[in-house]
Amino acid sequence: MKKSAVMTLLVLVSLSLIAAGQTKQAHEATQAVPPKIHQLMAKLPAGSSRNLNVAYVRGAQPSTKPGSMQNLDLYVPAGKGPFPLVFWIHGGGWHSGDKLESGIHLALKFLPKGFALASINYRLTADSPFPAQIEDCNAALAYLRHRAYSYRIDPDRVGTLGHSAGAHLAALMACTGNEKRFSTDPKASLRVQASVCWAIPADLDRDRGKWPATSMMHNPASAPLWGVFPNKRYDGEFARMASPASYVHADVPPVLMVHGQQDELVPPGQALAFAESLKKAGVPVTLRLVSNRGHDVMNEESINEAIGFFTRILKSDKR
Repeated sequence: MKKSAVMTLLVLVSLSLIAAGQTKQAHEATQAVPPKIHQLMAKLPAGSSRNLNVAYVRGAQPSTKPGSMQNLDLYVPAGKGPFPLVFWIHGGGWHSGDKLESGIHLALKFLPKGFALASINYRLTADSPFPAQIEDCNAALAYLRHRAYSYRIDPDRVGTLGHSAGAHLAALMACTGNEKRFSTDPKASLRVQASVCWAIPADLDRDRGKWPATSMMHNPASAPLWGVFPNKRYDGEFARMASPASYVHADVPPVLMVHGQQDELVPPGQALAFAESLKKAGVPVTLRLVSNRGHDVMNEESINEAIGFFTRILKSDKR
């Protein structure tokens, strides 16, 4: 190769690296990153990469809150890969929450164990009623799978992880991925290989889900809940359509659930009934009830348990 051609190639490579850095900075600038989050990001394993605020749909609709934007953060370990992907969905009653802080905390746990982690935002109910939330989850997964090679992730080793409303969406992805019920892209591959659900509202039907009369499902003042429904009023048929419990079948991937026995927001009976239904269908399921915990079961023990579960399922040669 001539010297001039080599110099031209070096210049082009340098420019592309500069552009990539500018793009990354632009992504991070679209949503202010607090100093404490920058400090946490500095603790990520050496050589790992991060892509913040990546839009996973074209022409995303305007949002009322930063957490309602259709974007994601992706953290990938150093190395060639491809790495199994943990797909994290934050909670917040479908009406609040954000991907950033919970995502970096989980990335610090999962990346050293050889997992990539995606933390997603989705349209909240102030902007769109259900099924917008699950459609966004599926759109984000499809986006990542289409770009799996460039992101160094394995499209065939994906596990969903969620807490509360996020667990509801994680389970819906696990139960409906085969049939693409909640996808706007008929060509997308949406099947996942495992799911971890913390404090899951698995059945939104008042009667079938045995929600106590004092619970949010019977509370007309629970505006965040009613935002799930198109007319902001409880509807039994719609509740069943929106429930993971309605889509149990033998091909649901392995599921791990953790639920606090003192949970006053989502009764532990939700997890018990869902686990029993999965078992009857022949789905490998593990349920751990925590006697001294309420709704918040996202802690060190649960995270380590999830890492072990995903390691067994997503890193096994017998999949």
